[in-house]
Amino acid sequence: RFGPGDQFRKIEGIQQFGERISHAAGKSTNIELYPIEQRPGGNGPILAQTLAHYGIRVELMGALGQPIDPLFENLSPSIVPISLGQPAVTNAIEFNDGKLMLGITHSLDAIDLAITAPIFEKNHRKIASCDLLCFVNWTMMIHMDAMVDFLWQRLEKDRRKIVFFDLADPEKRSTEDIRNILASIQRYTQKRFTILGLNLKEAEQIAVLLPPAPRREILQPSLVDLCRFIGDAMGIDEVFIHDNSCCAASTPTQTAFVDGFFVPNPRTTTGAGDHFNGGYLVAKLRGKSLEACLTKGYKISSYFVRTGTFLPPQNI
Repeated sequence: RFGPGDQFRKIEGIQQFGERISHAAGKSTNIELYPIEQRPGGNGPILAQTLAHYGIRVELMGALGQPIDPLFENLSPSIVPISLGQPAVTNAIEFNDGKLMLGITHSLDAIDLAITAPIFEKNHRKIASCDLLCFVNWTMMIHMDAMVDFLWQRLEKDRRKIVFFDLADPEKRSTEDIRNILASIQRYTQKRFTILGLNLKEAEQIAVLLPPAPRREILQPSLVDLCRFIGDAMGIDEVFIHDNSCCAASTPTQTAFVDGFFVPNPRTTTGAGDHFNGGYLVAKLRGKSLEACLTKGYKISSYFVRTGTFLPPQNI
């Protein structure tokens, strides 16, 4: 720091940050956090905003506050908010090569089936008839397994409709928990066209838990091979994986790969995956090919990382 305000030299990378911390072992250190902005987050709200921006009407059930927190008051008019409880808070520490998400999520522990079941029942017709049903941020929602199973039991079979899952970095959850939710995702294929969206780190975490144990070379990018392995092992309809500079998708009969470009000095990275998911799903709802879905997701995500804003619809 050379003076007040933004007169400082920031820690550029995660490794440099880690070294700063490790050198403090047995001693102490002082690391300043410099807040840049406060914005509505959570995988659900960001995904909802992305879908709405590109023309999809959304019913958003999530931890939006009771009453709804002012941060969520400016959601798109195309979003109908349904709050389940108090929101969590995440401090996103962003670097040029990634980010650390420091979450304070205890408020989400209160959102269980006793709270959500009556809301699901009240909105059953909307849930059953929607073209796209999304379950996101499973890692932070400790009671979501019960909600996923509750809705599965009440859905009629209609394979024309889509269900989408985003686990959201399950590293902190137990192996047993992850295997249980993977089994639930697989079960949804009996009633809905089922899509699992992952980033590369999540895909590698999941692949090693699936039978048969993947060959080591499968865990090296080729993303296409990793998509195919996860999809085949789980028996689900569609898997896509996105990384910083490329993305891939597979079904039982097709694969696609889209190369992109790495953004060396991102404006922001928090929410990039949700923007990718939103773009992919908008294209999917409109009947586009795997390659077109990947391309739309990648364009929207990359533009957001560079600028912090939505790519104008006419530029897609």
